[in-house]
Amino acid sequence: MAGSGKRFRTILSLSPSRRPLPASRFPLPLPAMTLTADVLVPNTETASSPLLRPAALVKGDTIGIVAPSSSPRAGWLTRGVKALERAGFNVMLDSEILAFRRFLRKEDERRAENFMGIWLDHRVKAIISGTGGYGAVRMLPHLEPEVFRLNPKSFVGYSDVTALHLWLNRRAGLRTFHGPTVDDLVPGTRDQTLASLLTALTTPAPAIRMGRGVTRALRPGRAIGRLVGGNLSLVQQSIGTPYDVQVDDAILFLEETKDPMSVVDERLLHLRASGLLPRVRGIVFGHLSLDRSEEDEFEDFVQDLVSDLDVPVLMDFPAGHELPNLTLPLGTEVELVVEEETGWIQYHEDALEGSGKREEVPQ
Repeated sequence: MAGSGKRFRTILSLSPSRRPLPASRFPLPLPAMTLTADVLVPNTETASSPLLRPAALVKGDTIGIVAPSSSPRAGWLTRGVKALERAGFNVMLDSEILAFRRFLRKEDERRAENFMGIWLDHRVKAIISGTGGYGAVRMLPHLEPEVFRLNPKSFVGYSDVTALHLWLNRRAGLRTFHGPTVDDLVPGTRDQTLASLLTALTTPAPAIRMGRGVTRALRPGRAIGRLVGGNLSLVQQSIGTPYDVQVDDAILFLEETKDPMSVVDERLLHLRASGLLPRVRGIVFGHLSLDRSEEDEFEDFVQDLVSDLDVPVLMDFPAGHELPNLTLPLGTEVELVVEEETGWIQYHEDALEGSGKREEVPQ
């Protein structure tokens, strides 16, 4: 089932109705589901121990494309697949990636089955979400942590996919990547989003200062910590669950889209009231593509909210629902540097297993 343009066009031409998965999609038997234990008992061991590193990709590897949330548009998906193939990778699509989504329990179980099936395929070396939207959180009770813990692979996505990042970090003890979905990718060497993604998946610790010169300093400082977070609404919704965001001694990354200022403000206030914000070592705000009709200068409210935390705070980091959408290593220790005007994030440890040595970033 290795990806090819022919196979891709064939899949797009099929009816998006439900089709049975071939037995070859499950090269290993799925462990028995432990729904009750997974939902009720937090995995404290994976929350505190070092997270697993997936292997670095090399050209010729196969990347699996899944749809844990909404279904991607066929044309945008085609474009993204071409971008990955032209970069030297094979592509394997979830056989139901274009299926119409009805968010019922039976459908949730089916998406979880497909997700674990493509993850277990020995040919697939990394997984990227086809698009965001809605629905990933509904899959979580039907996922088995051991499937992912015993088969560490790179996983990429953003927006609604934040729910899976949080779950994989906490329940499977796996590092993941906050980055573009396939429908964001454009063929060509000048696409910063694609270039950042490929660098992150092939290089254990890229020697780059991400965001330098394009970000805006809100509170200067320097901090080192494990990078966590993602979409603000999904991070907030994780509070009180077995996969809630772990912020102790962490660098918290947050991005959001479309919501009015008051809604985003309420979510940030909830993070503060819950005791999460005072425990972080630094905060990075990505794209905040908000409805500005209520308040143009929303950043003033953010600055007031975090002014007493005594941690570095960076605004306008190029990641989230606008372009470019740079790829960030969630669960990996990074250094956040915020100077008087701008700032950046740089790797402080390897995010991937690989033979290459990490280069030192010039100071």
